[in-house]
Amino acid sequence: MTDLEQQFDDACMDSVRECRTLKYDPKLFVRMRSELGAVEACRRLINTPQWPEGFSRLWEMKRLDLSIEAFVHDNPKFRTLFDPPTLDNCEKRLVEAEYI
Repeated sequence: MTDLEQQFDDACMDSVRECRTLKYDPKLFVRMRSELGAVEACRRLINTPQWPEGFSRLWEMKRLDLSIEAFVHDNPKFRTLFDPPTLDNCEKRLVEAEYI
């Protein structure tokens, strides 16, 4: 794991901890992260055609700032970890949810 990937993983887990303080436990992401790593888990979730359950839940809570999509979008240094189609899907989802 590169230093940037470790920073991304750490930041994702900070977001998970924040979600848990709000009584939402992003179990699917945590499981996928342990199996695939944070970058690949995010890539797969961002590239799903439908909103993942976690994104929908955070949208309902009005906390999309804690979504992986917002996290990638709002932190330019992490964008280099993802390919252009994934970044496009990320932005499309955030536009659709009226986050950006």
